Amino acid sequence: MTTPGFPTLSDERAARLRGYGREDRVAAGDVLFRAGDPGYDFIYLDSAAVEIIREASGDAPAAVVTRIEPGRFVGELNLLTGQAPFLTALAGRSASTRLRPILAYSDAIRATIFTGAYPDEHGYWMEYCFRPERSPFASLERLRPLDRFPSDFARRGLKFALSKTVVRRIARRAGYEELSLRHFPFRALGSFDWTLRSAMTAPGSLGLPTLFDELTGADVPWSYLDSFKSGRRGVLRAADELPIDTRFAFVYLHPIDMASHLVGIESPLFRSVVRRTDALVAEVLRRIERRLGEHDLVLFSDHGMSSVDRSVSFPDLWVHPAFPEHFCFALDATMVRLWYHDPDPRLRAELRQRVASEAPGRFLGADELASLHLDFDGRLYGDEVYLLDPPAAIFPNFHSMLRPKAMHAYHPDEPDQHGIFVAPPEEEVGETVELVDVHSLCRRLVGVGGNERKLELASYA
Repeated sequence: MTTPGFPTLSDERAARLRGYGREDRVAAGDVLFRAGDPGYDFIYLDSAAVEIIREASGDAPAAVVTRIEPGRFVGELNLLTGQAPFLTALAGRSASTRLRPILAYSDAIRATIFTGAYPDEHGYWMEYCFRPERSPFASLERLRPLDRFPSDFARRGLKFALSKTVVRRIARRAGYEELSLRHFPFRALGSFDWTLRSAMTAPGSLGLPTLFDELTGADVPWSYLDSFKSGRRGVLRAADELPIDTRFAFVYLHPIDMASHLVGIESPLFRSVVRRTDALVAEVLRRIERRLGEHDLVLFSDHGMSSVDRSVSFPDLWVHPAFPEHFCFALDATMVRLWYHDPDPRLRAELRQRVASEAPGRFLGADELASLHLDFDGRLYGDEVYLLDPPAAIFPNFHSMLRPKAMHAYHPDEPDQHGIFVAPPEEEVGETVELVDVHSLCRRLVGVGGNERKLELASYA
């Protein structure tokens, strides 16, 4: 099979190209590069032809994906963008398109993927919420004088140490799988609660049944692999040890998301992480195919990234004399959320003005919140939400330990916020896939209620 419409170089451009490269002679059967190689050259085919071959795995024999004739070239995307070959080739031979995210951070994005519903339907938007009536942190409010400590870094370090010690004991006693102080102000600790007590993959953890609940109910064996919790070696080991009857595997790989926050998407270190993650995806797939045989693959990045070149901190909120008795606030990396404890219109107007003057953005009105599927009935996630515009981000905020160099959770209409979506080649996809559509496709492919196909869902951000 030859790829139709594959670009060629004119004789003039080919002649110019020869002046920048080195001529190599190859024999039939020579391997130029393999899937997962950390990088490869731009290769112009002067008189040779190249076949792109899918390696044998499980019960599937090796197969020719496409043939590239003389006068054409391979490796251009890797040269131009720093991408490694596996994902580029996979997207080229599959049904791939853009994926529109929701306005949320990674945990709420996963909740939407797992349920096929928007946040105001399944009820989860942030890992912590305003719930003073059942806050597990209320006993720690006696530490409120520590808010006056002059070093933000020292306060963060203290909260990190408490989260690893005292807060873990609180979590065990109160029945939470996980708790953390993040960077909540000490004097407002009694206002906040961890939104979920158990992991999202636990039975009945969200307001709606998850895909995992449905699979369990249908007696479909499934597995969840998470590199954030188990690391690269742990994910590979888990792939090797998947139960042989597994019909659905969700693999979450976090290195790209982490690297973009830490070093930015323009950094050579980021491109290196992309290449290593590409190799990791290829290896995970190889091991799963070796363990389980042929399967369908849905692979996606559930959001994009925008570079950050301006940090804002909203210092007036931390020291405001009305905080926390008359209002409370939360600083996420791209949002400010406010709660008002009394109806004083002057305080509300003052706070709105202070927030809006600090960073470009806007308060989300009722209509916009509804269009973003953030129209919640209660006050868990804020009485008002101020959304920043890129390239600004908040630091210090309540979550990040280090200043972010790139962020998601800006408005989903921002093109840089879009992810990618790769489905089996026989699937029909439009110009854009909505995040909620991932659930229904996986449910159909894995055969809940009918079909008997195996499916791997790989997510990286």
